[in-house]
Amino acid sequence: MKKLIPILLAVFALASCEKDPDMGKLDNNYLVYTNYDAKADFKVPTFYLAPQILVINDSKEPEYLEGEGAEQILAAYTDNMEARGYEAAVDKESADLGIQVSYIASTYYFTSYTQPEWWWGYPGYWGPSYWGNWGGWYYPYAITYSYSTNSFLTEMVNLQAEEGSGKKLPVVWTSYLTGFETGSKLINRTLAIEAVNQSFTQSPYLTNK
Repeated sequence: MKKLIPILLAVFALASCEKDPDMGKLDNNYLVYTNYDAKADFKVPTFYLAPQILVINDSKEPEYLEGEGAEQILAAYTDNMEARGYEAAVDKESADLGIQVSYIASTYYFTSYTQPEWWWGYPGYWGPSYWGNWGGWYYPYAITYSYSTNSFLTEMVNLQAEEGSGKKLPVVWTSYLTGFETGSKLINRTLAIEAVNQSFTQSPYLTNK
C-alpha cells in the first residue's frame, strides 16, 4: 500500500521571476511517498483541484505560491487526473474527489505528521470546512513520516462522504514529495512536476478507466 521511490533529477534553472516564495530551484534529489485507503472507491467521474498551493511556514497570515510555476505544478495534477479518466468539476460542490496541495516552506510550525490534527489553528489551511460541513479529517491509514522544507503535501478527499456534526472528511490518498533541506525557499518547477507525475505513476489504483 505504501511506496517510497527516489527520483534522481538534475537541477534546472527557472527563467521567470515570481513573488516570494520564488519558484526557483530545488535540490537534485526527490523522494516520492504515496499512501491510500485500500477500501476507497476511485471509480468516480469527477474531481476538483483547489486553485492555490498553500505555503506552510511560520507566518501568522496565509500565504500561497503564485505565478506561472505554481500554475504549472497544479496543472500537472489536472493532467494526470484527466489522463486517468477523471473529469474536472466546475466547482467543489459537484465533485466526487477533492485535491489540495500544500508547500512546506518551513518546519518551524511542525516536524511530523504522526497526528492528523497538526493543521488545527494553522492560518489559511484549507481544512474540512473548505470542502463542506465536516468536523475534521479521517485517515484510514497510518501517517507517520516527518517533513522537511522544500516539500509538497497533497491530500485527496472523498467529497461524497456523509456530512454533518461529528462526521469526518475521509482522506483517500496522500502524496509527499520531498527534497533535501538547503536553507533556500526556491523551487524548481521542473523537479516538482516530475515528482507529481511520479506520484501518479506509483498509484495505479487512481483511475476511472
